[in-house]
Amino acid sequence: MTITKIELNVLKVMAEKDIDWTWIILDRALSMRNIPGFGNVANIVTSLINNGMVDIVLNEDGSRSRYRVSPLGHKFLDELNTTRLDD
Repeated sequence: MTITKIELNVLKVMAEKDIDWTWIILDRALSMRNIPGFGNVANIVTSLINNGMVDIVLNEDGSRSRYRVSPLGHKFLDELNTTRLDD
């Protein structure tokens, strides 16, 4: 599986905090950190969902979906960090 550098950066931001992200909160976090992807979060997160890196978390009222890094996404990041440490 291949993800883009922008998708990787978004995944890293999401993994930093153990919260359920909304598009708006994630968009703000990227903007404040000057990370590419601002304004395109919906497409980026959808791609990460399609790759199994992010899970959709439904609210009790179902009004707004939230998103969190999936176990596969955490494993991917862990393996990436391990690979970089080994280099």
